[in-house]
Amino acid sequence: MARFVHLTPARLTAKVRRAGVAGPVYCFPVLAAHTVTYQWARELRRRGAREWVAVTFLLPDSQPVEVGHYGRERATVTAAEAVGLLRAMEDPTGYEVIVPRRVTAAEVRTIRPAPRITGWRYLPAAHGRAPCACPACLGRGEFGAARLRRRFDYDERRTPYPEILTALHAEDSDEVLGALWSLRGRGEVAALAFLAEHPDPEVRAELAEILDRDYRGPAARALRARLDG
Repeated sequence: MARFVHLTPARLTAKVRRAGVAGPVYCFPVLAAHTVTYQWARELRRRGAREWVAVTFLLPDSQPVEVGHYGRERATVTAAEAVGLLRAMEDPTGYEVIVPRRVTAAEVRTIRPAPRITGWRYLPAAHGRAPCACPACLGRGEFGAARLRRRFDYDERRTPYPEILTALHAEDSDEVLGALWSLRGRGEVAALAFLAEHPDPEVRAELAEILDRDYRGPAARALRARLDG
């Protein structure tokens, strides 16, 4: 069996215990190096939820998964091969494993508070590099955000909502992801419902994230449940 860890907002703990983790599941193997295993913890904490938990689970060695550096092409391998590949790397920072199905409650082994300050921030090997001050990289209200934007003279003009709606229907997934980031809670949830069927799992995952962070009410909960289904 191959052991992985998935990071999720603490408010979902009871749901994970009851029903597992909805797929696709982004995770990383449990390796000897604590800082490598939990490398995504600090970056994820910037995305709205303050408290996160680490969900450790077991997969059959033969379970097909995808592995690769974020933003690059991923390879389909078995769970055991993914663990071996990342364990052998000199620097596996920025890599992730994606399980293409739900992780069942029976496969979950532990749920514990995630490390608070472990991991890279903004991007791997960012230390010593000037940070990007755009809203996607530096969230509004984040500690030091205003100071950094003044320092790097970032233009904070918001993208007009009609332009965002057009971009949400783009064929390019990166353009859709950028439009989702630009929403910042604007508009009606109904305008986003069609993205629940988007072929790119990253778009669906980002939609789930902004629903959790920026939207409230029955429509948001219904669309979130549809993504989990």
